[in-house]
Amino acid sequence: MLERIGGADVGVIVLGSANHDTSVSMPRIPAPGETILATGAASGPGGKGLNQAVAAARSGASTTFVGAVGDDEAGERLRGVLIDEGVRAGLGVSERPTGTAFVMVADDGENAIVVVAGANGDGAAITAEAASALASAGSGDLVLAQLEVPLDAVLSAFRSAKERGATTVLNAAPSRPLSEDQLALVDVLIVNQHECLDLAGAPVGGAADAAGAPVVGVTDDAGAPVVGVTDDAVADAARFLAARVGTVVVTLGAAGALVLSAGEETRIPAFSVTAVDTTAAGDTFCGALASRLAAGDALAAAVPFASAAAALCVQRPGAAASAPRLDEITELLATRA
Repeated sequence: MLERIGGADVGVIVLGSANHDTSVSMPRIPAPGETILATGAASGPGGKGLNQAVAAARSGASTTFVGAVGDDEAGERLRGVLIDEGVRAGLGVSERPTGTAFVMVADDGENAIVVVAGANGDGAAITAEAASALASAGSGDLVLAQLEVPLDAVLSAFRSAKERGATTVLNAAPSRPLSEDQLALVDVLIVNQHECLDLAGAPVGGAADAAGAPVVGVTDDAGAPVVGVTDDAVADAARFLAARVGTVVVTLGAAGALVLSAGEETRIPAFSVTAVDTTAAGDTFCGALASRLAAGDALAAAVPFASAAAALCVQRPGAAASAPRLDEITELLATRA
């Protein structure tokens, strides 16, 4: 059930996954079949949804998290984390165990992650909690989701949000094909360069797909989907998506972000930092961006804010725990003024 903290009004509702993470540090990510000795290990809260909810709350937003956990110790720990962070916890209790993730973190900050969905795959439990959380949503609110939970639960929440006049934001990760009708439910789409290419290169023509006439985004001269990541290819893919979604934000790592909205394209430079752990960089960006959009900021202000949050996040180990606080973000932003 939804646990309200402090009686605050709805602002950002995050629907997504919650995991108990085990993180292992190592000199580099092992190759297939290779054994590497780790230099350390730790456990803590994670999952794209929970990470984004914590990031939004720490960025100053009144935040609700909607997801599902198991009837187990890990689920109780995650519920406690949300409450400690001041996040309203709309957690369905599933017969499945709480989701888990195993994160390998290399010395250069790169990572590889394996996720066991568990309760995150219980669409019925998540949909029921979403209905409760969205009952009081309105035109000033924002619903943020990812694709680590069943797509039907995300689409149901977005339909309800649109009916109530709330803004819908989709972080399309992990990447999967989405139809024209599904994309029409999204007001703001956030993807990295690989997800941008995947989403634009997949058939997204809805009924036209079944008729054998898929609409394809980025292709090479022979008409095959683009597999290489180049700046031009990503920009073309983003334009393809922007024709179907009002606003597209493409995160480009150290190259910053590309924003397409209302027919305009803007490049936002990244902050130059030394990364320690990039595990939750994208999630922190999404949560921080959602917090500023819900506060009424324009993209020109919200995206640099989110970039600053992500830059601070990668300088710390961990997932949800690495999200920065509002005062830290504003301090870093001031260095660019």
